[in-house]
Amino acid sequence: MSFLQPIALFGLILAATPIVIHLLNLMRHRRESWAAMRFLLRAKENSSRISRVRKWLTLIFRALALSALAILMSRPIASDDSSLINFTKQKPEVVMLVFDRSSSMQKNFKDSSNNLIQRGLEEFEQFSKSWTDSKLVVIETVFREPIILDKIETIYDEQMQEFFGSTDSGGNLPATLNEALNWLDESEIGHAEILLVSDQQETNWKIQENEQLLENINDRIDAKEGLWTLRFLNLKPADLNNLSLLCKSYREENDKFYPTLLISGNQKDTKSLTIKININGNLSIMKCPFAYPLTTWTPLISLADQPTTGWIKISLPEDSFSHDNEYFFTYGNQKMMKVGIHCKDEQTKKFISAICNLRPKKIYLDKDFSVQKNELNENDFLILQGFSTPEEEIKIFEFINNGGIALLFPELEDNDKSYSFQKWGDTETISENVLFEISEWNRNEGIFANTANQRELGLSYLKISKRKIPTEGNTLAFYKDGKSFLKRRTLGQGIVYSFSTLPNVEWSNLGDGFVLVPVLLRIFDECSENPALNFLECGDSTSMESSNLVSITGNLNQKPSIKAGVYTNKKKLFAFNRKAAESQNVILTKKELQKNMSSNHILWSDASSSSFSFERAEIWNLFLILMLLFLLAESLLGLPVDNFSFRKKRL
Repeated sequence: MSFLQPIALFGLILAATPIVIHLLNLMRHRRESWAAMRFLLRAKENSSRISRVRKWLTLIFRALALSALAILMSRPIASDDSSLINFTKQKPEVVMLVFDRSSSMQKNFKDSSNNLIQRGLEEFEQFSKSWTDSKLVVIETVFREPIILDKIETIYDEQMQEFFGSTDSGGNLPATLNEALNWLDESEIGHAEILLVSDQQETNWKIQENEQLLENINDRIDAKEGLWTLRFLNLKPADLNNLSLLCKSYREENDKFYPTLLISGNQKDTKSLTIKININGNLSIMKCPFAYPLTTWTPLISLADQPTTGWIKISLPEDSFSHDNEYFFTYGNQKMMKVGIHCKDEQTKKFISAICNLRPKKIYLDKDFSVQKNELNENDFLILQGFSTPEEEIKIFEFINNGGIALLFPELEDNDKSYSFQKWGDTETISENVLFEISEWNRNEGIFANTANQRELGLSYLKISKRKIPTEGNTLAFYKDGKSFLKRRTLGQGIVYSFSTLPNVEWSNLGDGFVLVPVLLRIFDECSENPALNFLECGDSTSMESSNLVSITGNLNQKPSIKAGVYTNKKKLFAFNRKAAESQNVILTKKELQKNMSSNHILWSDASSSSFSFERAEIWNLFLILMLLFLLAESLLGLPVDNFSFRKKRL
């Protein structure tokens, strides 16, 4: 039991008033002995004992009546999450909702026709009813900006669906919660009740990445010593049959489009799927063989009779959760790949620039990009030769780790400097008559594969007199002595290629181009198929900044930050898709979350399908009845004793 007006509980002190008055009255009268009264006092000795009991009972009932009145005025409430008696301040300045609006929250709530977002809003409405005078604030995972509500019903208004409706984006709950606490601090809110509503999907927490942030959140809540209370409400989705669609990569060749699709599902008995292919509004059907639980499928989609630029929508059959059944593409207007070159050796820089210029319509060349000027992330591909500063190395590492591709050449001179993600051995030099020969590579696939007419690349004809062997990564081509000519290393979401020699005439004839040109062009092709570069997702930085785009596959007013689809700015088409991580369906348990959210002022609840989780009832009427009963008892005790006598009266 807790109280909405706990200050009224000070009225409990008044419960002692009848007793104090009684004691004061006793002090006002002195007893004087009178011989004539001795016999009368002895005669009434038995009746005086009963009188004393009646007096004390009267005092007790008066005190209890005043206590019940004080509790009544404090507006007691009862709820499932309240302790028996809770005297802490129960009227917060702010009641806040931290709201998970990720795509997975569109799934149906268990045993309900409402989805998780709708149920979460209903739970917040019920939660806020106990504090009708408190300010209502909502912060959600898409825009992460606090919204102050004038009334709770605003969350259901149609014009507010941009902030409270369903989305195809992901979410970062630790970052959103931290923004909520920042707002409370900046607004100097002393007492706040915070409700976090989520399905607790692991990809929206990223525990390892946000470990330090979660620790800071714990410390901030603990520092408030209970004035800020955070409640987790876990919404569990219904367990229904479902299929989902993702795209791993795609490529365009002449009038053909080849998407590599990942189709997953929990329907074990499904053998074949009917797939809808929508090309610029023209619908066709394809059959896809499906093997539980995951099938990789690469259909051939003909664009022969289509415009030079356009869009494609691929759809799975309808099921219990249709929001992960669609994928959007654009073709014919892919952006040019931006290649940044940073080479200290002028010959290497010259050769690389010449190769990039072979594709002027597909490659934009940035010959002298600067890491210091924060131009690095504007590039899709980096070609580096010569050591960078420690500060530049950190930025290069972040670029690769976030999905970029880098091609590295060794230093001209021997020194102790090296990248943290790649190291080279000492320079090895050999005479002109006895050169380093390459003898082994994969001729069937990869960047050294034979050409379409089965001709080998001329690696065996390379003349290499100087080399520095890279140490990190997997070897793609070997020298005759077993050492590495080229290595490939996966780093985070990106890739690092490392050559052991330079296209410098003092080092090798790599600059002649019969090996370097096809290899570099193939690496460019791999880069153009990188999902991190070609695929846009709802909620990413590009979608948030693209407010001027107009949807051509959905409602004209919808935005790419929220809804998947194809959008245009009247010059170019953009395909935004549902956040891929939302299909992982890994749910964090309460125990896993509590390892990082361990504050004593954090409470945990699971939403129930049969009732609301925060039902609270004022029970002042109970104490009103108790007060009346105590007053009635006190009144009855005050009646003359003869009224309670059952003996026959004498005539």
